[in-house]
Amino acid sequence: MYVGQMSNRSLAIAAAATLLLAATPASATAATADPGIWQLKAATPISFTYWQGITSVPGSADPALLFTGISEGAYRTNSKLNQLAGNDAEIPASLTSSVGFNHIGDGSFDQNGGGRLLLPLECYYPGAGGNTCKIGAFGVADPKTLAWRYYVKLDPASIAKAMWVEMSPDGKLVWTSAGDNLLAFRSSDISPANAAPGGAAIKPVRTLTGALKGLGEVTGAVFWRGRLLVAGQQGKDFQINSVDPSSGAVRIEAQQTLSGESEGLDIVPAAGGLLQWQIMPSTSTPPATYAQSTLMSFLPLAPPQLKLSARADGRKAIAVSVTTGTGQPIPHAAVTLGRVHGWSGRDGTVRLAVAMPAKRTKLSASLAGTRAGSLQLPR
Repeated sequence: MYVGQMSNRSLAIAAAATLLLAATPASATAATADPGIWQLKAATPISFTYWQGITSVPGSADPALLFTGISEGAYRTNSKLNQLAGNDAEIPASLTSSVGFNHIGDGSFDQNGGGRLLLPLECYYPGAGGNTCKIGAFGVADPKTLAWRYYVKLDPASIAKAMWVEMSPDGKLVWTSAGDNLLAFRSSDISPANAAPGGAAIKPVRTLTGALKGLGEVTGAVFWRGRLLVAGQQGKDFQINSVDPSSGAVRIEAQQTLSGESEGLDIVPAAGGLLQWQIMPSTSTPPATYAQSTLMSFLPLAPPQLKLSARADGRKAIAVSVTTGTGQPIPHAAVTLGRVHGWSGRDGTVRLAVAMPAKRTKLSASLAGTRAGSLQLPR
């Protein structure tokens, strides 16, 4: 649904948020030079409703993109940004009235259990002081129909609101932030058994204390080559930094000088690039760099080499893994063996419905922004 079809309540929240931002002075910060890791390739206008976040569903030739916004909507498009489904009131009205949740941040696709869309929830009422309920949660929705399933509460002693969520490539941990800290929850704890309101609040199993110090407020995140990329801004200094989830070490990935609002982040081949960053036209330093909601699309300046491994998966199937040279999984790669095609999932794997060839045959993989990989089968 587009802005003309949105509820009055959603429009009122968006207008209040814009006014609050316009009245807030920009933070004073020294801009960091762009490190030259990612190159901006295109800036594509998107629907005003696609405001808060972006994630994608790997595993097909035309991956679905899942957007959230303005405040509580969820939308599904194809890679050409044609909308396939939408709900501008994804949060059930009963949940808003009972707890206060009225805002969805940057979500994440989880391929566990046949696939689910994870939605970070918070209360955001600018006129009443912002976060009125002092609790965060992860909602779970169907990634195809966008039908609401359930939600789990997060331990309020660890996190007071959930602004973004990102699934690890192996599907075991779900990451978010609280202030300067990175938190990881077990994905298995996000389950009907822990569903609220009856279920107990789930607790983080890892905390990287101070990992985000000095980076400003994180607005979105995505994993790429084993590192967690996080987006944010301080005044006109817009940055994507990456965090090593094993050590907490941080490095800058991309820097832009913009007037606007940083939002979601994703890795998906679309709109002329691979790394996608949502930039909104709300700003305290007008005019906005982009007059419309915009998807900035980047490609790596040093394309990584794809590496393939394969094994028989039964008599009539082959399991293929697409990684970088350091073994980190690569999603969305197109994998070809003869006339058989497949696309790697979030964990970098794809199952091809073909028997292991008896003769030497070339297995290949490609993805925008990378160097194609190949493997001779059988080995």
